[in-house]
Amino acid sequence: MIGQQIIQIHEVDSTNNYAAKLLLEGKLSHGTVILAEYQTAGRGQRGRNWQSSAAKQFTGTYFLKTDFLSVDHLCYLNMCVALSVRELIQSYTKKKVSIKWPNDIFIENQKIAGILIETNWKNGRVEGAIVGIGINISPVQSVLHATSLEEISGKSPETLNVLDFLSRYLNEFYEHLQHAEFDYLKKRYESFLWNKDLEITMEERQDTVPFQGIIRGVDQIGNLLVEKNGIVTVYHNQELNFEANYGRIIPNA
Repeated sequence: MIGQQIIQIHEVDSTNNYAAKLLLEGKLSHGTVILAEYQTAGRGQRGRNWQSSAAKQFTGTYFLKTDFLSVDHLCYLNMCVALSVRELIQSYTKKKVSIKWPNDIFIENQKIAGILIETNWKNGRVEGAIVGIGINISPVQSVLHATSLEEISGKSPETLNVLDFLSRYLNEFYEHLQHAEFDYLKKRYESFLWNKDLEITMEERQDTVPFQGIIRGVDQIGNLLVEKNGIVTVYHNQELNFEANYGRIIPNA
């Protein structure tokens, strides 16, 4: 069961780093979650830092077995985790909670949670994944265009309560993953894609000239499909920048 074994620590540089160390020592089993009060050098996408303070953020890392997945199907693990975190956040609000491709969680155009997945290779196979999850529990003043569970619900939930519900959702979606229900996961993931089917401003990281594009979905290996001037283009992770949209009000779809 995911989340049944919990390792609680007061302070660590990164829960993902700590998990990797335990895994290397053979001390980490499937479903174990590492929970830290303070994370001094947490890592996000593109090498960004994710620092945390006690009672301000949920910072946890799960270890999940993935040896039943082919390399081509690893993107569905990402979908499974993103859907689980989205479901947790949605339980605190009536506002629309979206997944900003590939794995940030947004409410309108404000970030509330982020996910960093690092795979563990052994003998040419992906044996498991270290899944770091950060969720803003209380307002984080130092971060632009961010929101929190407290701001959207008027409550500041306890970390262990967040962990309990998150683990339940992870178990639910992981079961779909184990049963190779990839079409189900993809359709559900696409149904919650941030700004899907709306024309928004974006730019390619290698060409910083903004353009108007429409997110249409993802392909079978998790790449983003964007319609630009009537032509659908495939983009890989980190190839697009969407920051021009952060903080603005989403028009009615």
